[in-house]
Amino acid sequence: MIDILCLKLNQSSQALSVILGLSIIIIFTYVLITGNDPYTLFNWSLSVLGLTFIIILFFLIACSIICIINMFQDNLLKRQFWFESGLQFSNGISTIALTYTLLGISLGIGELSSSKLDILTIDQTISKLTNQFSMAFMTSVIGLPVAAILKSLLIICLEHLKTKEKPININLIR
Repeated sequence: MIDILCLKLNQSSQALSVILGLSIIIIFTYVLITGNDPYTLFNWSLSVLGLTFIIILFFLIACSIICIINMFQDNLLKRQFWFESGLQFSNGISTIALTYTLLGISLGIGELSSSKLDILTIDQTISKLTNQFSMAFMTSVIGLPVAAILKSLLIICLEHLKTKEKPININLIR
């Protein structure tokens, strides 16, 4: 029982290390390219994407990375299970990204329909509308590529492990 618990904590810590390492690389690249401080990126992320999207995204990324790690540590039957599980978590990222896109569009349209449109309030209405649409499209711009990258990693890792299992028969080549 303790061995299983230690193994699960080890995999979780490996996944957390990968996520934190990638986050640091992304923040460093952002600071290097823009010259802004990391706090600006955090504020932008919270204001545009929202805290719930970020939490769900990081949870699903961590689960996908745990599946990739487990693919390298388990036998053939369990490997297929971890591969399929990782694909489902990646699909969850796509689903959440598109759901938040529709949510942002709905909130923007709701804001537009409930606002009084006249010459004095049009600037405020357009500002609120663009904030909602910004969340809508940025969740897809971030979520869909992340899901595609994780799916690609899962497929590449599975194929790599399959090629390691089957030795090439040199007699077939001649």
